[in-house]
Amino acid sequence: MLRSTRQTRIRTGEDPWLGSPAGRWLFALAMAWGVICTGVQAQTPLRYGGDIGFAPFESLDANGQPEGFQVELMQAVGRELGVPVSINLQKWPATVEAFKAGRVDVIAMVETTERRAYAHFLKGHAAPAFAVYLPPGQPAPRALQDLQGARIAVLDHEPMRESLSKWLSGISGPYVRTPDALAALQSVQLGFADMALLPRAYADPLIASGQVSGLVRSLSDLRLQTYSLAVVRDNEALRDRLQGALNRLEANGTLPALRERWLNDEPASAEQQAMERDLQQQRQWTWRIAVGGSLLLLLAGFALRQRGRTVAQERARREDAERSLRRSEELLERTFQRNPEPMLVVDHHSGLVQDANPAVAALLGLVESQVVGQPLRSLAHHIGLDTLKRLARAIDLDGLLDALPVNVTRADGQQRACLVSADKLRVGELTVVLCIVRDVTERLAQDPVFRQGYLTLHEEIEQAQRDAPDTVPPSEAGEPGDARLREFTRAVAHDLRAPLLAIQGFMGLMRERLKLGHTDEALEYSEQVDKATRRMNAMIEALCNLAQIDQHALQRRSIDMQALAEDTWALVRSGGTDRNIEIQFDPLPAAMGDADLVAQVWQNLLHNAWKYTERLALARIRVDSFQAGRRTWYRVTDNGAGFDMAHARALFQPFRRMHAASQFEGSGIGLSMVQRIVQHHGGEVRVRSQVGVGTVAEFTLDPSG
Repeated sequence: MLRSTRQTRIRTGEDPWLGSPAGRWLFALAMAWGVICTGVQAQTPLRYGGDIGFAPFESLDANGQPEGFQVELMQAVGRELGVPVSINLQKWPATVEAFKAGRVDVIAMVETTERRAYAHFLKGHAAPAFAVYLPPGQPAPRALQDLQGARIAVLDHEPMRESLSKWLSGISGPYVRTPDALAALQSVQLGFADMALLPRAYADPLIASGQVSGLVRSLSDLRLQTYSLAVVRDNEALRDRLQGALNRLEANGTLPALRERWLNDEPASAEQQAMERDLQQQRQWTWRIAVGGSLLLLLAGFALRQRGRTVAQERARREDAERSLRRSEELLERTFQRNPEPMLVVDHHSGLVQDANPAVAALLGLVESQVVGQPLRSLAHHIGLDTLKRLARAIDLDGLLDALPVNVTRADGQQRACLVSADKLRVGELTVVLCIVRDVTERLAQDPVFRQGYLTLHEEIEQAQRDAPDTVPPSEAGEPGDARLREFTRAVAHDLRAPLLAIQGFMGLMRERLKLGHTDEALEYSEQVDKATRRMNAMIEALCNLAQIDQHALQRRSIDMQALAEDTWALVRSGGTDRNIEIQFDPLPAAMGDADLVAQVWQNLLHNAWKYTERLALARIRVDSFQAGRRTWYRVTDNGAGFDMAHARALFQPFRRMHAASQFEGSGIGLSMVQRIVQHHGGEVRVRSQVGVGTVAEFTLDPSG
């Protein structure tokens, strides 16, 4: 009642305070300010610029009016802020230019390093859907890891380049970079690429309109990028207002409803449409036969049709097998003949060089005919007769040779420092020795730690020769360079030989089956050759990536570990969205480090947690942190398969797996990369596990002490 009375007195001007000159002046000023603010809001709309052809986010409908997820979101933001919103959709380059020139207040795009120079981004609020597009009949990838080794067409745009370097760094491609989605899809049609990885907003309309045909979509709705609103730099006030509006729309359910309406609409797949067309054609054919002919004609026609189909299928299978054989031979040539590491195969009994890749002749300064078909002792001028004898003696005694330092003299007299690894193998009826030589001359000149390890090995070999000239002792030197040297050569000598032998063996079986006309078996062997070759190339690529980490110049900056971990999990999770997983992210403090390298640490640890819990009805994963002294530790815990800590000594060695490959897929390089990256920062990584209970992996980027 008192409040009502006072309001009446204010309106009628009877309030004694307002009756004073100061009160009347302040009241008039407040009313004028309200009129000014109202006028400004009414006359100054919020200007949003977007892409004219980026459905379902934003595009023009049949009447030329803007529609889509982002259009309705900006309209909801305007209502939340009480301001009108004008929406102008153009071709994307024109929209970006208008934003930089100040003709647009708000834009929505993927945050990248280059764009941060002229835009201030809000938190991500949506993710454009990606998909893989490939020819029908080609094996469809079921997870991102299945893309390894395939030729993948991608957009040569900054957001995609940054996504590839940060989130898909473990997938080597090779990538076929194209200017637009049409060129990417056409590169698959023409055989320049095996598949295309593209935003559905760009690729689906091209296929639906008939501009591109003969491709189907697989591995849909990958979330590789995050879509965010952005304002011009230094406009903190507008950014804060927009972020507040988005937070309220998220809380009241408006933003989730828009995502569900616009971004989760899954149309019928191309495979389903093709199946429906085939089914309709089959129904029409059956109806015509039933109406137009008798039972006898039906049976005869069916028999002839089946026979023709069988003959056609047999012919197609044989052609596929022959193509697979040619492709397998090309892959073998690429793996062995084009391998940059010198590799040669020597008959153990006769000592003749059975095969050698061009890198051997290049290292020695010879032509291929001076190496292949010649006795190994003919190379004594280049390696030294005593060294050859030590190599042969070590192979006879132990069956292998691990990282022996050797000085190689080229034909022109130049000296090259090398490491030789060898292994005695059975191939059919023959016993051969596979030798791999690695030229480390440049590495010794550039890496003092590596050089110290190499010299230590040399000294040990020379000392062993003085003490016992007939032995070649194994070395257990403790220098870091020596340890990494042996780690690399051990992987090359032992782990890479398995896929190489598989390729050689299956190639022989393929030729035999094709000669006998057993095309089905030949096709099965071609798949095995393909798998072995891809695995070997992946292992070589992984070793190269591992070796390059130490050469990477650290760019220490503040890292939002919370956002980095959550974004990484979203990428890992896209490989299998139908699993029942409970994941908990505790608040994570920021860290100082190289964001690109640290992203690979999170990717490997979270992928391991995702992989080793895949057989559980309910997987539980937790990501948290803790302080120990002056160091901040980040931790990933899971309730997965776990492993026996008795074998943990080999945990961080390349290709040393804690589980059989038949149980869990993987290259065995992930934890080696994690350790190398963390140690490169001066930090430490620890892993604890128990079979059937789970695993705890924790790391810190802070130096000790």
